[in-house]
Amino acid sequence: MFKKIIILMILVLLSAQAVAAADNGIEVSPGKLNFELKPGAQGEQSIYVTNSGSEAVSYEIDVEDAAYEAWFSISPSNFTLESGENKSVNIILSVPSSTTSDVNCKLLVFPTSGTVKVGVKVPVYINVLSSSSGSSSGSSGSSSNGGGGGGGSAEPASNVESKELSQQFVTNGNRIKFEFTDGATPALYVEFDAKKSAGKITTIVEELKEKSSLTSGAPEGDVYKWLNIWVGNSGFATSENIEDCVVGFKVSKAWVEENSVDLDSIALQRFANEAWSSLPTTKTDEDDDYFYFEAKTPGFSPFAITGQGPGSGSSTEVKTASSNVEFGVGNQNESSSENGNENNGIPGFGSILTGIGLVVSATLAKEREK
Repeated sequence: MFKKIIILMILVLLSAQAVAAADNGIEVSPGKLNFELKPGAQGEQSIYVTNSGSEAVSYEIDVEDAAYEAWFSISPSNFTLESGENKSVNIILSVPSSTTSDVNCKLLVFPTSGTVKVGVKVPVYINVLSSSSGSSSGSSGSSSNGGGGGGGSAEPASNVESKELSQQFVTNGNRIKFEFTDGATPALYVEFDAKKSAGKITTIVEELKEKSSLTSGAPEGDVYKWLNIWVGNSGFATSENIEDCVVGFKVSKAWVEENSVDLDSIALQRFANEAWSSLPTTKTDEDDDYFYFEAKTPGFSPFAITGQGPGSGSSTEVKTASSNVEFGVGNQNESSSENGNENNGIPGFGSILTGIGLVVSATLAKEREK
């Protein structure tokens, strides 16, 4: 009987905690962080705290185990969010050079205002690599070649100009739309058909200062903006879970005019499988300041919004090809070869010379006979 009472009390306490957390409206994404680092190395990731409650709440973020507190730098570690607001928090992890084994610890996100003091724990797994391992930084939360990420961007915070997130419940058979209404980046929305239910999913858009560290090389054309787009946790945004994906974005008219960009050349380009590819892009609208576009994409990863201007590589190639055709370079020999004639001069000119030679020879012979 005593055991039953204890179990009942535990269940009541757990229920009270769950209700308290809901009342505070704390939502943290992603729900787990993974790092792969060598001893002495440093990595960066971000978590996103959302106040889904009805009142303003102040929050604090700490490390649960004091033994690992010095490993983390959290910025900001204290902040206040109004109802519906979210905050990007930068997590910098520095692994001591003396570390030899993997580590499991937790970050605590909890309210410091209000009457309820129930927070959220974010597990952190640190895979400590040997000195001979190839990887030494970042997270396992995203991939530049896969369908998508979102479990924590691997982009260094120093290269992120701004970011915005949107959350939606993903249910099988529905068209899901994540809208970015703050205007922090050129991305306006991400939309797809859900093939499986996944609960509440977070989509993150990052506008970058330079090309993503996850890419190599640059796409053709003039780059308007560099972007990263991550949907859900790592491995979620695949053809098994979603389909018919599109990205809505805007381009400044001032940029188009200043760079003499051909409006029809504007496209969203995606980096995947170690290469850039231009996505099918359609102009949907415009106003006094922006042109609006929508692009179809097979997945989510680093992107670039591009256009073709006077000095772009593609334009130069087109002009060169046109010049070759105009001056006949490379075409003449092909047609001559097809006709079985290797001479590129006047047709029949060789035969005329042969005839003249015969006449001259005959005349000389007659002169000798005389």
